[in-house]
Amino acid sequence: MNGKEENIFTLHGKDLRHMILEACNYFEQHKESINDLNVFPVPDGDTGTNMSLTLKAAADALLTFQSESIGEVAGIAARSSLMGARGNSGVIFSQLFRGIARGLTGKDEATLYEVGRAFQYGIVYAYNAVSKPIEGTILTVAREIARGSREAVQSSLNFAGLLQIALECGKKALDQTPELLPALKEAGVVDAGGLGLIVFLEGCLQSILKGATGDGFVLPRGIAGSFAGGGGPIINGPGILEPDEQFDERYPYCTEFLIRGGGLSVGKIRKDLVGQGDSLLVAGEEEIVKVHIHTDDPGNILQICLQCGSLHDIKIDNMADQFKETRWGRTPGTGEQDGASGPAGAGLEVDAASVAAGAIIEQIGIVAVSPGKGLAEMFTSLGADGIIAGGQSMNPSVEDIVKAIESLAQEMVLILPNNNNIRFAAGQAVKLVEKEVAVVDTRSVPQGIAALLAFDRDASLSLNHTRMCKRALQVKTGEVTFAVRDAHINNIEIKENDIIGLSDGDLLFRGENVDETTMGLIGAMLTGEEELLTLFYGQEISSAQVELLAGQISKAYPFLDVEFYNGGQPLYYYFISLE
Repeated sequence: MNGKEENIFTLHGKDLRHMILEACNYFEQHKESINDLNVFPVPDGDTGTNMSLTLKAAADALLTFQSESIGEVAGIAARSSLMGARGNSGVIFSQLFRGIARGLTGKDEATLYEVGRAFQYGIVYAYNAVSKPIEGTILTVAREIARGSREAVQSSLNFAGLLQIALECGKKALDQTPELLPALKEAGVVDAGGLGLIVFLEGCLQSILKGATGDGFVLPRGIAGSFAGGGGPIINGPGILEPDEQFDERYPYCTEFLIRGGGLSVGKIRKDLVGQGDSLLVAGEEEIVKVHIHTDDPGNILQICLQCGSLHDIKIDNMADQFKETRWGRTPGTGEQDGASGPAGAGLEVDAASVAAGAIIEQIGIVAVSPGKGLAEMFTSLGADGIIAGGQSMNPSVEDIVKAIESLAQEMVLILPNNNNIRFAAGQAVKLVEKEVAVVDTRSVPQGIAALLAFDRDASLSLNHTRMCKRALQVKTGEVTFAVRDAHINNIEIKENDIIGLSDGDLLFRGENVDETTMGLIGAMLTGEEELLTLFYGQEISSAQVELLAGQISKAYPFLDVEFYNGGQPLYYYFISLE
């Protein structure tokens, strides 16, 4: 294709390849404009960044793939974009590619009619990816783009004309999104995902109008792995300490178990164990309670809890031994364990010697997404077998999740996404592995911890999934962060850098400082029925600061038991759990 061949009526594989590569560059130039449209002014996995990374995955694969078959090119783009998809917008975007590939399967070239039909497949796949499609989103814009392409086909235009008409229809639909979604109208913006789709098609049109050849094509630098935490999973086995990690030598025994009985009281058990160690977690129901604590006397802990009911799944680890093994069991200066096949963080290493010696591999494995080191340690200490670094502002890709699942020895796996913007990617990962996998609907870190405390290794995958989903819903989540842009939400005027408090997706409070906002958010969240409040403090908060705040909370709300843990998460001063 060259500048004199704009009036083409048949699209070949090289044409589609050039369009996607050109669109990738074009999208990168405009992604921040898309990010700026996010309704909530929080530092999260922005729509423009997620869609750009998803498109970049397809473009990366096509850089080295040469084929005249449009079906083959579309297939590579679809598979690669799905594996690289990040966030809800990225997953939906990848499904459009997948549907288009379905419509072009087996074709060496495609006519206007065939491309228009492939767009219809794209819409079907995108809608099917969403359990409850909402109008006023990228789906609405995509549907109108498909309608425009159908009209263009009937007008017997060339491909440039087809894209121009499709874009006109898409832009009209985009302008209407605020009328379909009240949140968009209140914020005074159009849908970010819809704009992303428009920008993508503009890049495709630009490819045709420029007569792009793709020779010497270079993708923009700094896209891949540009989010905090890098591009791959950081996976550790349960109870494993990092080589530079310090632990409290006063409490060397990580002790966890289940208490079964009738009429169990989580509050009473927690009060009985306060002062017996640190990292205390107690959660459950009247018939079963899970306990986790670091202590110097596991026997005393077990004796105390025996007064409440029968003990099960008792697990005691000497963290001093773990600390020495992880500190000295690595090749000096490499960050790798002796005999490791890849760099640290590349995957879960299975100790062949342990397997040969008859080490027990649990029936069900658990993969949890964690935004901070402290939270990752908490998830592993509670039984997670694999940790993926991710969360707000660093949504892991579908491929990251697939690799984490496949790295586990277990053939049944539960995934805790712990973020609303990661659930879609987790759902797609389930379809790409041969293992039996279920996604626990955890939309926040506190929900993920609560769900993990309800896990019972003696129960089936299905029963665990049901119990864990139910347990997650019993926890209220609060988040304290800063505004990244001006906004007007829930009748609250927000200015950039204001400290804001959210609960389960709703903006509830704006304050001048972190403590004021945290106290205001807690007050807005309380109904009077809650008994336990847990603070997970982030990188910007010191232990002295959280101790002072915990004292203020206890004084203001004496009916609450207040606990706090070092989550180590970036961007968010506090994650709050109320139950």
